[in-house]
Amino acid sequence: MIGKVLFTIGVILVVALIWRTRRPRSTTGGAEPRLINPAPQRRWPLKGLAIGALTLMLLASALLLYDHWRDSSEVIYIRVVDASSGRSAEYQAARGDIGDRVFVTTEGRRIVLAETERLETSTVRRSSADRN
Repeated sequence: MIGKVLFTIGVILVVALIWRTRRPRSTTGGAEPRLINPAPQRRWPLKGLAIGALTLMLLASALLLYDHWRDSSEVIYIRVVDASSGRSAEYQAARGDIGDRVFVTTEGRRIVLAETERLETSTVRRSSADRN
């Protein structure tokens, strides 16, 4: 949340800097006189800030995209338990392939849960000694 506020303030500051450094256009019809020793242009710091902000935004976007991909492609263990009979079945699926009442296993099977079944997820497989 604070990142969004800081980003907005940064954009406002960049626009304000651009607005202040902009030279007004002459309204006369003639060409501007050519100076022998023109004043150095001060646009490189502003250009550097703009390039730096753009680079920072691209890097942050790439990092967030990679993090989302890594989380959604993580393989987790799923145990489906039938509440009425107590029977259970175990599957493996990517975290991004799990919905509310449906998921797709790593083998490509589409599993739809009944109203009486419950879904348990874990990143660690349970050993056979832990089962009831």
